[in-house]
Amino acid sequence: MTNFALLISPAARGAYFADTHAVARQEASGVAGVDLGEIETIGGMDFLFASCGEARLADLMRLSFAQGIFRVDGPNWQPIEASAGFLLHPDFVSGEKYRGKTNEMLTQLLVNIALQEADTGNDALRVIDPMCGRGTSLFWAMRYGLSATGIEQDPSALNEVRRGLKKWTKLHRQKHKLSDGWVQKSNKKGIGKYLDFQAEGQSVRIVTGDTVQARDLLGKRPFDLLVTDIPYGVQHMGGADGARSPLAVIQKAAAGWAACLAPGGVMAIAYNCNIPKRDEMFAAFDGLGLEVLERNVAHRMSESIVRDVLVLRKPT
Repeated sequence: MTNFALLISPAARGAYFADTHAVARQEASGVAGVDLGEIETIGGMDFLFASCGEARLADLMRLSFAQGIFRVDGPNWQPIEASAGFLLHPDFVSGEKYRGKTNEMLTQLLVNIALQEADTGNDALRVIDPMCGRGTSLFWAMRYGLSATGIEQDPSALNEVRRGLKKWTKLHRQKHKLSDGWVQKSNKKGIGKYLDFQAEGQSVRIVTGDTVQARDLLGKRPFDLLVTDIPYGVQHMGGADGARSPLAVIQKAAAGWAACLAPGGVMAIAYNCNIPKRDEMFAAFDGLGLEVLERNVAHRMSESIVRDVLVLRKPT
């Protein structure tokens, strides 16, 4: 075991705010074969200390907050050339900016947690985001070497994603293939229309439709990971009490999401635990044969939003 200091990116505070240190420790705690030490601030920089074999360095560099790694030998620190081994250019995740986009670090955190907890026994893992927006989580999955599929209710998403992909593939001279079609008989509302993007041996598919119909839209082949950042209430007006809550949608969609998951598969769902409450999120998935995994990564985003992650696994 060698001692290392993992430099925490200053950008992590834009994702996790005042709880950055606590979230960093929770995320890193899921990396196998690593003994975590303390987080210290040295020269205005934050470092998470850890002991592990060098075979674990790539896993550490894939943590959402990681900026670099130093080998520590007493007062001597040596920067290490440790690669996370990501595919595609970072622009495919972070290049597009638009209202409502999920923070890229938070999305990577969800992928990491799901990967750490999954136990499907499959070599080629498949990811689903049943509320994918413009595909931030899906393109993260591709960078990890995973194929991914998303569902988005907004029909305009496909054209916006296509436009962004054409721009970035041209800019970075990325070999790729774009195609589209229908997963079911076409209709006037565009339900079931998809866009496929293939590059670096992986693929992303975005399907237009209602997440409640996930099983019908995605077919019978199961997924290993489900990662999603559900809306924080603004898009879900009209509850009986007038509250802005996505809970009603989650309650209707939960059974279909669970049915899409392979045995040993994991859900990592980010949500505002003010609305809905944590026990209400648990209750939405109650009776579906899923086990709750405790990963406390709650962090305050604003006065009204405390973001947390619900982690569920389907037993093998």
